[in-house]
Amino acid sequence: MRQFLIEETKTSSGILVPFWLPVVERGRGPRRNTKDHGLVKKIYAWMQRRNLFRAVTEKGKWAEARSVTWYINKYGNKQFRSKVFIDVYRTERQKTIEKINQKYGIFIGRITTEIL
Repeated sequence: MRQFLIEETKTSSGILVPFWLPVVERGRGPRRNTKDHGLVKKIYAWMQRRNLFRAVTEKGKWAEARSVTWYINKYGNKQFRSKVFIDVYRTERQKTIEKINQKYGIFIGRITTEIL
Protein backbone atom coordinates (compact mmCIF):
# COMPACT_ATOMS: atom_id res chain seq x y z
CA MET A 1 0.00 0.00 0.00
CA ARG A 2 1.34 3.42 -0.94
CA GLN A 3 0.99 6.15 1.66
CA PHE A 4 1.49 9.02 -0.78
CA LEU A 5 -0.70 9.40 -3.84
CA ILE A 6 -0.30 12.04 -6.51
CA GLU A 7 -3.69 13.03 -7.80
CA GLU A 8 -3.83 14.71 -11.19
CA THR A 9 -7.09 15.91 -12.69
CA LYS A 10 -7.84 18.19 -15.63
CA THR A 11 -8.14 21.19 -13.34
CA SER A 12 -5.71 20.48 -10.48
CA SER A 13 -2.95 18.33 -9.06
CA GLY A 14 -2.09 17.47 -5.49
CA ILE A 15 -0.62 15.05 -3.02
CA LEU A 16 -2.88 12.87 -0.89
CA VAL A 17 -1.36 11.74 2.42
CA PRO A 18 -2.84 10.05 5.49
CA PHE A 19 -4.33 12.44 8.05
CA TRP A 20 -2.08 11.11 10.83
CA LEU A 21 1.29 11.97 9.24
CA PRO A 22 1.79 15.22 11.19
CA VAL A 23 1.58 13.18 14.41
CA VAL A 24 4.40 10.93 13.18
CA GLU A 25 6.52 13.97 12.33
CA ARG A 26 5.94 16.12 15.41
CA GLY A 27 4.53 13.77 18.03
CA ARG A 28 1.20 13.83 19.83
CA GLY A 29 0.52 17.05 21.64
CA PRO A 30 -1.73 17.60 24.66
CA ARG A 31 -5.36 16.71 24.15
CA ARG A 32 -7.56 19.66 23.18
CA ASN A 33 -11.03 18.16 23.59
CA THR A 34 -12.76 15.82 26.00
CA LYS A 35 -13.80 13.17 23.47
CA ASP A 36 -12.28 9.80 24.35
CA HIS A 37 -10.60 8.13 21.38
CA GLY A 38 -9.73 4.90 23.19
CA LEU A 39 -6.09 5.79 23.78
CA VAL A 40 -6.01 3.91 27.10
CA LYS A 41 -6.77 0.63 25.29
CA LYS A 42 -3.99 1.29 22.79
CA ILE A 43 -1.54 2.19 25.56
CA TYR A 44 -2.52 -0.94 27.48
CA ALA A 45 -1.92 -3.15 24.43
CA TRP A 46 1.38 -1.39 23.71
CA MET A 47 2.57 -1.83 27.30
CA GLN A 48 1.51 -5.47 27.31
CA ARG A 49 3.39 -6.24 24.08
CA ARG A 50 6.57 -4.81 25.59
CA ASN A 51 6.11 -6.20 29.13
CA LEU A 52 6.26 -2.70 30.66
CA PHE A 53 3.83 -3.34 33.50
CA ARG A 54 5.09 -3.29 37.07
CA ALA A 55 1.73 -4.37 38.50
CA VAL A 56 0.77 -8.01 38.72
CA THR A 57 -3.02 -7.72 38.82
CA GLU A 58 -5.21 -6.76 35.89
CA LYS A 59 -6.62 -3.83 37.86
CA GLY A 60 -3.11 -2.54 38.52
CA LYS A 61 -2.15 -2.87 34.86
CA TRP A 62 -5.17 -0.84 33.78
CA ALA A 63 -4.31 1.78 36.41
CA GLU A 64 -0.79 2.06 34.96
CA ALA A 65 -2.16 2.37 31.41
CA ARG A 66 -4.61 5.08 32.55
CA SER A 67 -1.76 6.91 34.28
CA VAL A 68 0.40 6.92 31.14
CA THR A 69 -2.62 7.97 29.06
CA TRP A 70 -3.40 10.83 31.45
CA TYR A 71 0.20 12.06 31.22
CA ILE A 72 0.21 11.96 27.42
CA ASN A 73 -3.18 13.69 27.29
CA LYS A 74 -1.94 16.41 29.65
CA TYR A 75 1.59 17.03 28.31
CA GLY A 76 1.92 15.21 24.97
CA ASN A 77 4.20 12.30 24.15
CA LYS A 78 7.99 12.34 24.56
CA GLN A 79 8.64 13.23 20.92
CA PHE A 80 6.33 16.25 21.19
CA ARG A 81 7.79 17.41 24.52
CA SER A 82 11.40 17.15 23.31
CA LYS A 83 10.47 18.90 20.02
CA VAL A 84 11.99 16.16 17.85
CA PHE A 85 10.96 16.48 14.20
CA ILE A 86 11.12 13.43 11.95
CA ASP A 87 10.95 14.28 8.26
CA VAL A 88 8.40 11.85 6.88
CA TYR A 89 6.85 13.76 4.01
CA ARG A 90 7.92 17.42 4.08
CA THR A 91 10.91 16.92 1.76
CA GLU A 92 8.96 14.57 -0.51
CA ARG A 93 6.09 17.06 -0.60
CA GLN A 94 8.43 19.88 -1.68
CA LYS A 95 9.94 17.69 -4.41
CA THR A 96 6.52 16.74 -5.73
CA ILE A 97 5.33 20.35 -5.72
CA GLU A 98 8.43 21.29 -7.74
CA LYS A 99 7.69 18.47 -10.21
CA ILE A 100 4.09 19.64 -10.55
CA ASN A 101 5.25 23.24 -11.05
CA GLN A 102 7.76 22.16 -13.71
CA LYS A 103 5.16 20.05 -15.50
CA TYR A 104 2.38 22.64 -15.45
CA GLY A 105 4.41 25.85 -15.26
CA ILE A 106 4.62 26.06 -19.05
CA PHE A 107 0.84 25.73 -19.34
CA ILE A 108 0.27 28.40 -16.70
CA GLY A 109 2.61 30.74 -18.58
CA ARG A 110 0.74 30.11 -21.84
CA ILE A 111 -2.66 30.71 -20.24
CA THR A 112 -1.43 33.92 -18.64
CA THR A 113 -0.02 35.27 -21.91
CA GLU A 114 -3.16 34.29 -23.83
CA ILE A 115 -5.39 36.12 -21.35
CA LEU A 116 -3.27 39.28 -21.45
